[in-house]
Amino acid sequence: MSARASSTKISPRRRPIAAPSAAMARARCRSKPPEDSAPMTYADLMALLGNWLLPGSLIAIMASMGLSLTADDFRQVFRNRRALIFGVCSMLIVPPAIGLTLALTVAPTAALAVGFVLLATTPGGMLSNLFTDMAKGDLALSMSMTLILSMIYIFVVPFYAHFALLHFMGLEADVNVPLASFFWDIFSITVLPAATGFAVRAWQPGFALWFKRYLKNVATIVLFSSFAVILYDQVPVLRENLGALFWITVALNVLMVAVVMTIVRFAGFTHRENVAIGIEHLMRQEGTAIFIAVSIVGNNEMSLPMIMNTPVALCVVLAFVAVARRVGPGPERQPATV
Repeated sequence: MSARASSTKISPRRRPIAAPSAAMARARCRSKPPEDSAPMTYADLMALLGNWLLPGSLIAIMASMGLSLTADDFRQVFRNRRALIFGVCSMLIVPPAIGLTLALTVAPTAALAVGFVLLATTPGGMLSNLFTDMAKGDLALSMSMTLILSMIYIFVVPFYAHFALLHFMGLEADVNVPLASFFWDIFSITVLPAATGFAVRAWQPGFALWFKRYLKNVATIVLFSSFAVILYDQVPVLRENLGALFWITVALNVLMVAVVMTIVRFAGFTHRENVAIGIEHLMRQEGTAIFIAVSIVGNNEMSLPMIMNTPVALCVVLAFVAVARRVGPGPERQPATV
């Protein structure tokens, strides 16, 4: 007390020092968190990713796709029907058959086997349209296949997923997802936002084209950030199974395109149609399958085949585009129609 008082008397020009008790109390209040708020844990982060970030980014991406669509895109479905029917039927048969075979024979774990089935049953992604255009393929055919397969996927993927969970994981799978819930979750995350975007495009085309870029860019950043978090969460599984995971994914892509291109070579399609069908089998909608694995089933390990497929399929499709451009169309036959 005396030392503090003398200090104040010796320095009369300085403003007296305020009593420390009030300032210190305010500092303590600012630095000390409230008793009822705890810092976010790792489990909270993964729950946030599975319940909000991943579904939200997928909804935004599907809405941006809807903003890109017009009524004329759907009219393309009724043109060039022979190649379209072949491409759709091939996507519904060849990739699931190859994916199921690889899952049954070489998948390292039951969860990864389910993941490969989910990957093989996903429809072609919108990037297939971009790469088809780069390879000088039939863009209208590519868009038609993507649209039809995306609609079919909503109704068939619950059966694929339930079969894979029951067959590969059996009673070990701590999962109880009713089939009706599967339908609603996938419908609400894909069809509803895409339909909303389509309606906005028809109502306000200028706004739709402006807003689409920003919505898709932000959603893509969030989606790939979610992929990175899932990869970090599954580092132990990756360390143990990275080699097998990589080579199975490569085999899936190479076998799919090899089988399909062998068939179309004898089907009498044009070069541009062959290119569109081949690329459609390579570029997948991994985001929807990851949503099923992480947000619906709640198993991050199942999502690893889809995440691994993103860079692998990109490399394969770039090689395919290079070959398609080098080979060129040559003398084209007129496509047969039905």
